[in-house]
Amino acid sequence: MKKSVKNIAVLGIAVLTAIPYTLNADAEMITKAWGQGSSNTYILGLNNAVGSAINVYTLQGSEPSIIHHTGNYNGINYDMLEVKPSETTFIKMDYMGHAEWLNDIYDWGMISEGYVRAGGINANYYSWITNPNYGQPVGGLRMAGKWTSFQGEPNLPDYGSGYVTAYWDRAGLMRLVYSGEDAVNDTGWIGEKVESECAVSGSYTYIVDGERKDLTGGYGWYAYHSNDYAFCCLAQKEDGTYFLITFWNGMRDESVQDFLLSMDVYNALRFDGGTSTSMCYESDLLLDEVTD
Repeated sequence: MKKSVKNIAVLGIAVLTAIPYTLNADAEMITKAWGQGSSNTYILGLNNAVGSAINVYTLQGSEPSIIHHTGNYNGINYDMLEVKPSETTFIKMDYMGHAEWLNDIYDWGMISEGYVRAGGINANYYSWITNPNYGQPVGGLRMAGKWTSFQGEPNLPDYGSGYVTAYWDRAGLMRLVYSGEDAVNDTGWIGEKVESECAVSGSYTYIVDGERKDLTGGYGWYAYHSNDYAFCCLAQKEDGTYFLITFWNGMRDESVQDFLLSMDVYNALRFDGGTSTSMCYESDLLLDEVTD
């Protein structure tokens, strides 16, 4: 994609200065969320609690490689955090055991170890029905190498509970595993659970090993979906670079695939949308601001 840098800052994929700067742990967290009834826009603030978050952490005093993109693709506005993982910068799952504002879903333990939450997006799907199930994750959700639980029940990637599960560690490629019924070959249950540091179930499978996929249906044909709601997705290039993306309106999924493939994405899946669509990032982290 053609890029014009609006604000040259300390953070970026390019070679950085040798002098590390100090991240401000008390910096203001900018939060963007989709306004119900709005079209192709976001509102500052929060308009719905979410079930879980994929967050970016970086060690205070380090030189993280994070770029904040804004742009428009086929008439749809988007925000995107581009993260190059390293020994001191990485993405991980966070979950509070219940639905919570995105701004408040982060790991206090990481903060106490000297890390700063640089930003994040909403992830997973969750039960929106009334108590006691409100906030229950749909499908698998794994943190620190262990499956999480909701009211004592483990959050596992089971059939009917998320179409695909993404597994990843702080280093290496994300792996996408489909868990469900193989309607194409009528072979019944398929799927597996993978040992990893983090895992989360999502919905539509966009890219697997560099190729277009739709494992959510279609009986061997692409069953593309489209709606009028904003949504989030997680993607990764083969070199390990992650993209945490929020699209601020609906888009047909083959268009999303076109967008991702234009960035050489290797694996990608979609998460919850509508009024759950949220992104946050630290305003004082001097993220490179790039207009695509």
